[in-house]
Amino acid sequence: MSIRPYLKFVFIFFLSELIGLPLAAQSKFLQDIRYDSLLNLAKQHNKPMFLVVHQRDELFSPFTTPLSQKAKDILNEQFVSGIIQLDHDDIHHPLHKTYSLSTPIYLFTDRDGFPLLRHNQPIKQEEALISLIDSVHEITKGENMGKLIAQYRKGVRSRSLLTNLLKEYQAFGQYSDQQVLHDYLAQLTVQELNNFETVIFLLRSGPVYNSKTYLLARTNSKMVDSLYTTLPLPVRMEINNRIIRQTFREALEKQNYSLAQEIGHFASQAWQKNYLRGDIGRNFYPMEYKRLLRDTSVYISMAQNHYNNYFYRVDPDSIARLDFAQDRGINIRRYAQVLDSAQNVLFQQWIEKGRERYKEDQARHLSYGARQLLVFGRNNPDALFDAIRWQQKAIVQNPDQGQYHHTLAQLLYCVGFYAEAEVEQQRAITLFKSNKVRHRQMRDALKQMQARLWR
Repeated sequence: MSIRPYLKFVFIFFLSELIGLPLAAQSKFLQDIRYDSLLNLAKQHNKPMFLVVHQRDELFSPFTTPLSQKAKDILNEQFVSGIIQLDHDDIHHPLHKTYSLSTPIYLFTDRDGFPLLRHNQPIKQEEALISLIDSVHEITKGENMGKLIAQYRKGVRSRSLLTNLLKEYQAFGQYSDQQVLHDYLAQLTVQELNNFETVIFLLRSGPVYNSKTYLLARTNSKMVDSLYTTLPLPVRMEINNRIIRQTFREALEKQNYSLAQEIGHFASQAWQKNYLRGDIGRNFYPMEYKRLLRDTSVYISMAQNHYNNYFYRVDPDSIARLDFAQDRGINIRRYAQVLDSAQNVLFQQWIEKGRERYKEDQARHLSYGARQLLVFGRNNPDALFDAIRWQQKAIVQNPDQGQYHHTLAQLLYCVGFYAEAEVEQQRAITLFKSNKVRHRQMRDALKQMQARLWR
């Protein structure tokens, strides 16, 4: 019996399987997929990408209402699509290294991953998605980031190209390439560095704090300081936050702790008239640097000081009072948080409308800190008891959050308070009753706690 026909059949079958793999992967609609795999598919099929990027759990849904088959077919035919679930702490992921991400985003890119359109709001109607797709097709016909980058890599350094490229970084919430910013700055004259609009554009582009580009942008420091007093608060916050994010990203990239400390100082200076928020900013970035780089012992110590001093021991009304004073231009000194009688009447009227928001914000910070100590300090009783106190206060401020009770249950379990842990876990189960998946997860967790098998 000849084996040649058989080998030929096996070869053809194997080849067809290889060819069919990317096609099969492409036929699936919005599956969870690795970013590098999606990028490879886009290049293979020579198609742009549609990404839904989020940092939530498995319950995340990309659309508030189901899409029709027609809309799914449009996406499948015209794009390589997928859902990218990011770990908030995966600082080396290409998307974390490229974009500032805080909420789920819908991102259309070209085949090489350069952005064409970014949408930050939930897509509630199918018509909105179709409209975005139409916009993408128009964008691909004109000038876009991919085309600008291609010219830049060929050595083009025209003023218009650099300006447009920096505008693209701003529009997409991307970390600015500091070399592009430096090349742009090199073409400016001293007179232009005294121009209000030019300086604002430079600062909005996100120079790294205290870098050569940052210092040159502040050549006329008196003018820069004065413009900060005239700019609307949202604009000032936009500029400061972009500089902070860019600098912190640089600190992580270069593992430069001193830079993280410097950006903490910059953040504190941005809150000159609110010493408490200034202190929070000064301490947060060095602490967050240690957390993300997994310096466990140092992080635990810094976190205990941070959350005890600025959230656990501070009443929400105290934080609100300082915000009120800053908003009204009232000077409150660090050790004399006193409003006069007329100011206090206005404050009481003001805080009644926002007290719940301040309580929820404090609860959110305390619960976040407690969860971090649950991760980093699992074998540190001193840290765990701090975390228990924080989580208990978070529940007092916002008692109807199932996750808060689940976190407290885990903390209590870790220190051996099993009965108390089970009570808190029962509360979590009750609060998640309307969410079938989470309700089941909470019940499973309780069973493990009761069997002393929780990890």
